[in-house]
Amino acid sequence: MIDSLGAAPRTNRRSILIRCAAAVVVVALVAFVHTAGTADLGAVLGTAEPLWVLAAVVVFLVPLLGNVLALRAVAPVSLPWGLTTVAQLAGAFGNLVAPGNLGGMATNVRFLQRRGVATTGAAGAVGAAQATAVVVTVAVALPGLIASGRLAAVGSAVSGPVAPIVAATLVAVVVALGCTPAGRRWGSRLRSAAVATFASFRFALAAPGRAGLAVAGNLLVTLGSTAALAAAVQAFGATASFGDLLLVVAGSAVAGALPLPGGAGGAEVILAAQLTAVGLQPPVAFAVAVLYRVVTFWSRVPVGWLAFALLRRSGHL
Repeated sequence: MIDSLGAAPRTNRRSILIRCAAAVVVVALVAFVHTAGTADLGAVLGTAEPLWVLAAVVVFLVPLLGNVLALRAVAPVSLPWGLTTVAQLAGAFGNLVAPGNLGGMATNVRFLQRRGVATTGAAGAVGAAQATAVVVTVAVALPGLIASGRLAAVGSAVSGPVAPIVAATLVAVVVALGCTPAGRRWGSRLRSAAVATFASFRFALAAPGRAGLAVAGNLLVTLGSTAALAAAVQAFGATASFGDLLLVVAGSAVAGALPLPGGAGGAEVILAAQLTAVGLQPPVAFAVAVLYRVVTFWSRVPVGWLAFALLRRSGHL
């Protein structure tokens, strides 16, 4: 009874956060659709070229392979190709169930646990895979920022009012972690996760082959996602440079922080806004965003559910 009473406030806070985020997304979605024009959106969506849509579907199999390679590289045990691929498919369903991409990460952690990895080691391996993905994405996107001249604009934005806000937020987080009981508990968990992640990094970097595999896997994820987005752009007869689309894919990772299952709605709005910023007309940008999300996420949910059920039934989750 006490545990259930303690869990209720946390559940309520989570529900309130999700509802607030959903309300913001709905408002942004309505505003964007109103700006683009409902009639224009309908007309554009009906012009999708089937061959380019099929190309987007096929190309997005590359990031799936990349995720398998990256997890195999940082895992402290040998992982079978087939089951690891099924686990990555199951992660799509997990991301729909839990917000902020936590479902996919939890699926990988549980998968590693069932392969005999301790909880801290499993969490550390998944954390190392995510951290490697961030490093690779930044390394790939940075040359594009420099070449396009956008790095100076980002620097000027950060040097303005953004920097004090970020600094104040970091100070508040540090104070909360050190001066409150809940903060100290979270701080302890974060330290444990950081230690486990660092240990997984050392394990992967100790063997050049594993490090190269982790980098190659995340490169496949980033470049494959960009190629799928390029195919979605071509499906509607639009054009955008691969470098710009690479920056869009890198920036769309922000949608993963939304406290919404699968980033539903919010990911589409963020992606459409970014595509508009690189030169696409709003109706086309929104159509491309919808097609890209259908190909890369929504179409994988039924397959992910089957994969999740299969792994659960066979005892691998």
